[in-house]
Amino acid sequence: MKILNYALALLFTLGMLSCGGGGGGSDETAPTVTFTSPSTNASAPTKITAGQTIIFTGSISDNKELKSITFTNLAEKTKSVSDFLADFNGKLNSKKPASGSVLDKSEYNVNFSIETLAGAPANEYTMTCTVMDNSDNPTTKTFYIKVE
Repeated sequence: MKILNYALALLFTLGMLSCGGGGGGSDETAPTVTFTSPSTNASAPTKITAGQTIIFTGSISDNKELKSITFTNLAEKTKSVSDFLADFNGKLNSKKPASGSVLDKSEYNVNFSIETLAGAPANEYTMTCTVMDNSDNPTTKTFYIKVE
């Protein structure tokens, strides 16, 4: 009987050890999002002239897996500039990475460009990029663009 008790205790101990620390816990770490262009600093926006190309370059990563990447449409900070916005946002929608392009990856590099409309009015513009991981932890970056 003692041998049976020792055998059961050993099996229980081995079973408990095999279940621990498997990384199955909740993920509370939001993705890391770093863009080198355009600027994510409100006091130092990316400055361009009308007709110039804006290059979006950055990297995103997560400690587990990414779920989605989304870009908002460009918006002006002051006056209405509807033709420029419509042109830019149309190009953004055709060139930005699809939301699902990051699905189940732990790293992704962003690299696309948009040529701005010639004759675009001088103004300051903002847009955002939101990255979500599989545990729905978000990270949002705001881009600051100034047409001079």
